[in-house]
Amino acid sequence: MKTFLNRSDLYRFERLVSKLVKPTELPATISFAPCSDGLQFAAFCDAAVLTLTVPSNDAVNRPSATDPFTLPWTIVKEFATKKNDDIGLDVNDKTVSLSWNVNGIPQQKSVPSLGLTDKRPPAKQDNTITHSIALFDALQDAAKCVDAENTRYSLGSICLRGSKAQIVSTDGRQALIQDGFSFSWENDVLCPVTKIFGAKELRELGDTVKVGFEDHWIFFQVGNVSLWLKEIDGKFPQLDQFTKNIDHFTWLNVDPTDTVFVSDRLDNLPGKADRESPIYIHLNNGVAVRGHDQVQQTATELRMEKSRYDGSNVTMPVNRKFLKNALNLGVARIGFDPKDRTPLIGYGERKTFIVMPLEGDEPKVEVDKLTVLSSNVKATLSTNLSKAVKTKTNAPVATVVAKCVRPIEPLRQSNEQMDVIAASEGLCQTLADTLRITRRLVRNLKQQRKQNRLMRATIASLRELQNV
Repeated sequence: MKTFLNRSDLYRFERLVSKLVKPTELPATISFAPCSDGLQFAAFCDAAVLTLTVPSNDAVNRPSATDPFTLPWTIVKEFATKKNDDIGLDVNDKTVSLSWNVNGIPQQKSVPSLGLTDKRPPAKQDNTITHSIALFDALQDAAKCVDAENTRYSLGSICLRGSKAQIVSTDGRQALIQDGFSFSWENDVLCPVTKIFGAKELRELGDTVKVGFEDHWIFFQVGNVSLWLKEIDGKFPQLDQFTKNIDHFTWLNVDPTDTVFVSDRLDNLPGKADRESPIYIHLNNGVAVRGHDQVQQTATELRMEKSRYDGSNVTMPVNRKFLKNALNLGVARIGFDPKDRTPLIGYGERKTFIVMPLEGDEPKVEVDKLTVLSSNVKATLSTNLSKAVKTKTNAPVATVVAKCVRPIEPLRQSNEQMDVIAASEGLCQTLADTLRITRRLVRNLKQQRKQNRLMRATIASLRELQNV
């Protein structure tokens, strides 16, 4: 019996299967079989099954029933294109003959029939809960915080926590807890990580996702695509203890403008190639993030001028990748323990982000080797004025000083007693820096004034020569 396959259907199916598993885990064959809704494509992988059902009236002359058959994965990949045209197939016991047109010219190809297997997709669960397509966004975010190499816990998986309606993931050094995702089960189900959660081909099929679980299979359905992922057997750590006893924390409220400012620059801060790629968060009469180049003994500081904190002063080292993850995931409030190196706790909309700090003290840096970038002016504000001194300018001294000196952050009142000594020392240092910079500018302006006088005298002499 002859049947027809639409090449765009093959393309969607091939893209989904390719994102479902690793290239080494792709199935050798794809099964095609009639079902009550039309024709079903099925890919059987070691720990995943994916089906796409094409209604029988999607293409002209496509029969509502046909004999089951299989095609090699290589053939599916070869004929999968976005073109909305059909391929005819004649199926017999030994071969499958394919026929199609290229610019009106008939083409034919025969491939061996590899025979049908006795594999069947798991039953579709009736006990499902419907979520918006944002569920896949949450699973994508969770996949950024996993570690497949851990042997004690199954940290390469995503925990779907039915009892608390949470999606949880961790790699042992950072963790993400996302609330508000109810499931039809009470226990913890460990879901594999797969690129299919980010597939645009799924999102084009509908705005909702059905989720269920039965017989160790996690079930997802979007439109005419059904997906089963085999539950991972293992243990997953509890993370609730990290969000307890945090009343004494210092809390940083990150302004959205500062989020973009810092996130865009974290990768380029000095020290990226160092072990753990450290950066240092400063909450000390202002908010800043600093990276160090220990070879050159220089540092660059990002001043978050619009962000504020409540509590004691803190300097905390963290991995820059983890801070960037937190900011990109929408974390807007971060708690720091001022007394100990306990995990940082970040909160965003329905999200909790936990980060383990790094060990060790921050390297020392001379003031003239510290470059400061401010989120207010989005330009380099450096205490090293070598470039400013070399640049000729007619701007008033006050204007030049305002552009080159780090702004003095006004003292803020907090619920706890302000560290007056540290604030005074910081003010003294800033004033000393300002005096040194001002003296350099005065010397530069005097030299520039001398050059201007010489230039005017030269021009006057040239005019006199013209009159001779």
